[in-house]
Amino acid sequence: MRGEFPFGEKRTALGILADPIIRIPILTKYGYQNFDFLVDTGADCSMMPAAAAQDLSIDLEDSSRIKFPGIGGESVSARIARIKMKIIEEPIAVTCAFAARENTPFILGRKDIFSKFSLTFDNSRKRIRFTPI
Repeated sequence: MRGEFPFGEKRTALGILADPIIRIPILTKYGYQNFDFLVDTGADCSMMPAAAAQDLSIDLEDSSRIKFPGIGGESVSARIARIKMKIIEEPIAVTCAFAARENTPFILGRKDIFSKFSLTFDNSRKRIRFTPI
């Protein structure tokens, strides 16, 4: 089913936990390429490392700057741009923060996602379903 993505599990010090990392096609200068995103319902917006912008043909020098408060009060500096992704067949534009820290994980946050989709975490089938609103 389109709009439905499998996810796995991981072993942690707390035991085995759901690992909601899903593969989403993103428009790059090479066409649509798959990237693994952590679905983070606590993240304000989607995020990826600034180095990824080059493959997406995004010039970050022309984009606005923003600082996000991080865990433990450590802020994250980023540039804001729009990316195109396919959660369902129709591509959508999503606001994305490109973080200065290169070890930044690829995160799928709430901005432009929660306004377009209802998310269902089906833990028995290990799938996340995105239903258009």
